[in-house]
Amino acid sequence: MRLIGVLGVLCFAAAPALAGPVTYTFDVTSGSLTLEIQDVGSTTAQMGGNFVMTIYQSDCHIGASDSFLLEGCSLTNTTPALLSIAGVITANVGEGSARLTDFMQPEPSHIEAGGTSVANTDAYLEATVFVSGLTNITFETGTSAGELLPLDFLITTSVSRSDIATASLGLVFGYEIETGLDVLPVITLDLIFTVEGTAHVVPDPALGGLTALGLGGAGAWLRRRR
Repeated sequence: MRLIGVLGVLCFAAAPALAGPVTYTFDVTSGSLTLEIQDVGSTTAQMGGNFVMTIYQSDCHIGASDSFLLEGCSLTNTTPALLSIAGVITANVGEGSARLTDFMQPEPSHIEAGGTSVANTDAYLEATVFVSGLTNITFETGTSAGELLPLDFLITTSVSRSDIATASLGLVFGYEIETGLDVLPVITLDLIFTVEGTAHVVPDPALGGLTALGLGGAGAWLRRRR
């Protein structure tokens, strides 16, 4: 009877410990940066890095109706992106010259059925764009969008605590570059980020302590029974 009492107390204590926010770092396994110029065309470079999010999960696994908050990121292009404009101007984003360094999501977003969601978040961009040809300009910026951007989100829900979760993000960051040319005074530029990364789903650290406590309590009871 005493063992039942001990287990009852442990189950009561474990309930809140098995639900709550867990912060994950997703390492990018694939990604692309598309440099798109309005009325001109686009070119694509590869992306690497990681992104961090806190998932308000239940029972130590990720599922529909859970919510998430993007905490930060270190995403950068690992290959250059170069685009010619009418054969007279070339826009070039060199390797490592476009970086997303932070997300500023004001409130958590819910994961829908199938793992999809749209998060409204600002983001911080650091970029260097070299414009050459009829004019030579080095355009550098370090800025947030100043508004909430729709970020497409998809995550594989997990069944067990040892699953590997896969999450993908898609975000468009746009701005303008003044060239000083009469024929093309402004370049309207979109940087389209698409990345996918993985992270291990792990149990709440309190779970291990509670398990050890439960085994210890059971062992002590058995010793007393002898």
